Amino acid sequence: MKLYIATPINSRTEKTMEEKKRAAKHRINLLKELISSDTRFRQYDQLVSTFDIRQNISTTPEEVALGHCVTAVLQSDAIYLDHGWNASKGCNLEYRTAKIYGKYIYEHDKM
Repeated sequence: MKLYIATPINSRTEKTMEEKKRAAKHRINLLKELISSDTRFRQYDQLVSTFDIRQNISTTPEEVALGHCVTAVLQSDAIYLDHGWNASKGCNLEYRTAKIYGKYIYEHDKM
C-alpha cells in the first residue's frame, strides 16, 4: 500500500524558495524515517512525496507540480498531512483530493 506525505513548502518561514524546498525535503526525509518505524503505518510499503514524483523541483511551474501531486494522492491509499498543512494551498488541495476520493487521512497534529 502507498502513503503520500504532504508537507508545506510555500508557507514555510525560510526566506528564499530554495531554502523552503531544502527544508521541506529534509522534513519529508525525517517523516519517512518516523513513519517507517511507527507500527500504526506498517501496512504502507511505499512512502511518497512531492520530492519523489517531481523530476526537477527547482524549475517545474507550480501548477504543473500540483498536478503531479494530485495524481500521486489519487494513486495512493492514504495521505499523511504534516504539521502546518492547513496554511498551505498545495496541502489543502491534496487534502481535498484525498477527502473527495475517500482516501484515509492522517493529520500530524491529531495523532
